[in-house]
Amino acid sequence: MPISITDYADALVALNSQLQAGLGVFGIDVPITEKQIRLYSQQVLLYKCLAVGLLFAWSCVLDNSLACLVTLAEITQAVAFMVLLLRVVKQRSVAGISKKMLALHVVATACRSQSTLFFHGYLPYFGWGAALFPVFDLGVAAVAVYLLVLCSKFKHTYSSEADSCWVFWILPLALAIAYFSHPSANSNAYADTMWAASMWIDAFSMLPQIWMLRGSSNFESVTSHFVALTFAARLMGLIYWFESYELLKLQRYEWGVGLITWNYPGYFVVAASALQVLSVGDFMYYYIAKAAERSGSSMLATSGRLEL
Repeated sequence: MPISITDYADALVALNSQLQAGLGVFGIDVPITEKQIRLYSQQVLLYKCLAVGLLFAWSCVLDNSLACLVTLAEITQAVAFMVLLLRVVKQRSVAGISKKMLALHVVATACRSQSTLFFHGYLPYFGWGAALFPVFDLGVAAVAVYLLVLCSKFKHTYSSEADSCWVFWILPLALAIAYFSHPSANSNAYADTMWAASMWIDAFSMLPQIWMLRGSSNFESVTSHFVALTFAARLMGLIYWFESYELLKLQRYEWGVGLITWNYPGYFVVAASALQVLSVGDFMYYYIAKAAERSGSSMLATSGRLEL
């Protein structure tokens, strides 16, 4: 029998009540209300699904299946967009969300799909990963498009003044770098160039969102969680390409010389992946610092209650 999200929220409320009763014996307060649980029950479910995926991916890594990180990164990115979508639908507001960031994600997926839908050169080299990656990649683009529609629907909550990062240079620059440095895993110049361009578009796609959040002090918001999950997804991608960039090396046989290999495309892919991580690294520093500060304050308050 299928369980509705309401039943799941009821179960979380019951679990929280038992937790509060158990810890209350020791004078420890759990500052989570029933209203908060019901409000964020869908996000909790998404995070639990992501945790299961992480455990499965870790088991694959232990079995030397590092390629699963590529698909897991895309799944994490999909969860990030779903968290953002749930927040918009619940609050009927797109405050703090950059339309330019959403548009760049759609463009990046459109470029990448020219490769992943018709070729297999850059897909994970094991069955379920190769099948799931394009599905979640297109799913991210679909959610981003829907969020753009909601930005128009709830335009009274959208701040065009804050979303002022200039992004029109990104696509020409990405295409230029990709044209001169693309790998040849697909053995198709167009598909290889489009895939490489998507890497460089992704490297800059979060800049408009970071630009909007630069003056915000609310690092615990759902929008901040979206950026943090995006950082995690990009970090997994960087780990994979740092370990696997040798797969992208080019080879040529010359008479009298033998086989010549060079791997500047691999270096460019690692550079693009590193830039994807670094583009949100500054935000993550403040995000973690704020979380640690809040955790320290909570522990101090709990310690005070225990002493009393």
